[in-house]
Amino acid sequence: MFRYLLKRLMIAVVVLFGISVIVFAIVHLQPGNPYASMLDPDTPPDVREEVMRKLGYYDPLPLQYVKWLGRALTGDFGYSIQLGSKVSFLIGQRIGNTVFLALVAAVIAIALAVPFGFYAAIRQGKVSDTVLTVVNFGIVSIPGFFFAMILLKVFSIDLRLLPSSGIVTAGAGYVGGQAILDILRHMIMPAIVLMLGEFVSYNRYIRSSAGNLLSAGFVAPLFAKGLNRRKVIFSHIFKNAAKPIITILCLQIPSVLSGAVITETIFSWPGIGLLSYNAAISRDYPLLMGIVMMLALVTLLGNLLADVLYTIVDPRIRLSGKA
Repeated sequence: MFRYLLKRLMIAVVVLFGISVIVFAIVHLQPGNPYASMLDPDTPPDVREEVMRKLGYYDPLPLQYVKWLGRALTGDFGYSIQLGSKVSFLIGQRIGNTVFLALVAAVIAIALAVPFGFYAAIRQGKVSDTVLTVVNFGIVSIPGFFFAMILLKVFSIDLRLLPSSGIVTAGAGYVGGQAILDILRHMIMPAIVLMLGEFVSYNRYIRSSAGNLLSAGFVAPLFAKGLNRRKVIFSHIFKNAAKPIITILCLQIPSVLSGAVITETIFSWPGIGLLSYNAAISRDYPLLMGIVMMLALVTLLGNLLADVLYTIVDPRIRLSGKA
């Protein structure tokens, strides 16, 4: 298993390097000078040129990448052009809010998808299964930003039940339990929007996996032995269906984080999604590169975690010599 994980880790490093080269080239080949906003418009041309040379703006692109890579390997992704703070500090400041929102959305999605997925698998071809399938297609067909706007219109503007933006009520000064409740109230709508897409993905995979297992050859002998349907489902089907479920859960980690870009922007949730949107709009190259590389790393770690958990859940992979 150690050799298997070492091989996967080496592949991940190579992929991460390739991503960094491609993203760096795409970002820095955009026309215009993003550093121009750092200087006062009345700055003399000779001073402006001197500053650009010190920043390495006129260096060849490969040299700029080598310099960036050398700093990035030490955890230094430079300074944000617009905000003036270290990129690593800005990401660390916002990542907790995004992870918190993503975890809440994922927990809700799993809690709903598992029972509904197994119920749909058991009732395949029945009216209830058809209704759940139609609901899934309906959720997928509605863009996340449109659903978010509906929630804002209904619950923030019309009913005035929930706050429309931010993570806390500005100027309220809540402490203790009131502060926690305030954060939860701000999180309800963005968590629902982020959860819906994940729910559909989990639900479809669970239904498909459990449905295939229910029609597998080992199920009929279990019923023939007199085991009731509940015991067969929870003791045998659920255990075997957990393997693809674990895989999709790990692979959905980057999907949740990337989906937070639109959700956080609409609800002004101060996380990585809103930070990346502002970085793209303001052409803040160092900040944008840092965020993209962080998301790429999370994606690769999610894939690696899926491989590790799969070998733990299914010992046959290790015994077959693949791990």
